[in-house]
Amino acid sequence: MGRERQRGAIGVMAAGTLLLALICLALVIDTGRLYFEQRKLQRVADMAALEAATQGGMCGSQLATDIQGYVTASAAKNGFVPGTGDTLVGTLGSVSFSAGYGSADSQRVFSAGGNLADSVRVQATHSVPSSLVLNVASLFSGASSTTVISAQAVARRSAMAGISAGSGVLSLDSSNSPLLNALLGGLLGTNLNLDVVTYQGIAGANVSLLALSQQLKAAGVNLELGKIDSLLGANVTAAQLLQAMVNAADSSQLAGVNTALLRTALATINVPTAQLTLGQILSVVAPDSVRDTALSAGVNMLDLLMATALVANKNNAVNLDLKGKSIAGVVPTVKLWVISPPTIAYGYPGKDGAGNWSTVAKNAQVQLEVGANANLLGLNLVRLALSLKVGVAEGYAALDTIQCGGVGKPVTVNVKARPGVASASLDANVSLLSGANGSLVGVTITNTGTGATGSSTSTSTQFAIPGEQSLSFLVSSPADLPSAVKRVQSPLGSSLGTGLTSLANSLTIKVEAGGNCNNILSWLLCTLSSLVSSIAQLALDLTGAVGALVTALGQQLIDPLLALLGIQTGILDVRLIDLQTGGAELLI
Repeated sequence: MGRERQRGAIGVMAAGTLLLALICLALVIDTGRLYFEQRKLQRVADMAALEAATQGGMCGSQLATDIQGYVTASAAKNGFVPGTGDTLVGTLGSVSFSAGYGSADSQRVFSAGGNLADSVRVQATHSVPSSLVLNVASLFSGASSTTVISAQAVARRSAMAGISAGSGVLSLDSSNSPLLNALLGGLLGTNLNLDVVTYQGIAGANVSLLALSQQLKAAGVNLELGKIDSLLGANVTAAQLLQAMVNAADSSQLAGVNTALLRTALATINVPTAQLTLGQILSVVAPDSVRDTALSAGVNMLDLLMATALVANKNNAVNLDLKGKSIAGVVPTVKLWVISPPTIAYGYPGKDGAGNWSTVAKNAQVQLEVGANANLLGLNLVRLALSLKVGVAEGYAALDTIQCGGVGKPVTVNVKARPGVASASLDANVSLLSGANGSLVGVTITNTGTGATGSSTSTSTQFAIPGEQSLSFLVSSPADLPSAVKRVQSPLGSSLGTGLTSLANSLTIKVEAGGNCNNILSWLLCTLSSLVSSIAQLALDLTGAVGALVTALGQQLIDPLLALLGIQTGILDVRLIDLQTGGAELLI
């Protein structure tokens, strides 16, 4: 009997052990099944986030409906179509660090929306059958027979570009390289004699910001290598910055750049501003997590050279030495005021939450004054003292979108651009038969547009500019950068001289006998005033003479000079100088 009892006890224990093993096996199978479903859903979320980041965010559309469409389409391709009780939500936002960028305790945190929305978060939930044990329990306890699993993924594909506005590269030829030497020489306080080949070489070359920071560090500038904000905020002299640019080009062995000639030419510059920062020239728009990647971007050498020269002369008058250049028989004087220097922009496309463009490059805002003293007839019979002032407000180019495309496909960069508004004013003083005792014949100058009159009068005009215009740049390889110049232009035409001709033609000149008729000559002139007026108007044609001089100054001097500064009325030259697009990456 004892043995039979033992056999019964062993059988019960064996049955219990087998039942427990079956239950454990069921739990293992169900746990594995739930894990498989979870991984399957996570894979769907990962792929949806990666594909949406590739097509949206900084690489495409930032519309919420488009982002949701990309996510839904990707999930469907991977076998997940949300059913009853399931959810699939795509959200555009940005990733930051909870304890600040670079901290060892930081964790990545996603924030929906924001000005620099470069990441896509996908959140998915899916209802699946619960385990067999729970299903059995649900028959007695009313427990749910399904389990809701969830998955989340955050992906980012960074896309940044660098643009410049008003480079004036289209204007570089042998006819105006002497004028460019006078312009840059005046701004830099030195005597430049560079040929057009040298200028074309630096116009087609980029130096990386990393190489620039390394050369500045080697020159003793206090900055931290590898940190873009340290580079932008470092105090440097114009000479240090330009020599570092030349050294960076030399170390990179850039083709077509005569670094030896440039180094010699820039060795003796003398500018009013002792210290400046690269941040006054270059703006970088990117979140902290990818901000330092901007160091791999390139900046165009001619853009940097011109911008540095203008920053160093902000709010200072610069007299330009034209080396005796004669226009219409007159040797003019030229004075330049830099109101605000040009900026080069590198960063993300699109607008911020306030509707302002994130990455904006601007051309210079300057005022140019040209003076001329002319003897219209010779023998000092007719003297003209003329002052022509031209002011140009900032034009800008904004980075609109970057269409990254796929593997092996070109990238399309879209830019919105708007030229600046120009205004011109003319001060003229004409005297006839002038001598020690004053003019015997008086001259009245009238602006037919405003009705203003006087022997010395001022007239002005402003040239209106339309709204933003679109430009597209296609980049197939790094060899396409910096890009060729693309131009936006208003219907006013390409020449400021046309506007100045209109301004000059609004002047009429009337010649009258002057003096009080006390001497014989004056008496004769008084008697024959109508005849003198008619003959003088016919013979001298003062209106045409003044108009011709103004037009010549505009077309032969002011227009080319402003073009070299990257400024033309109704025109803006835009270049894509750098482009950085990486592959999409999972962040969370």
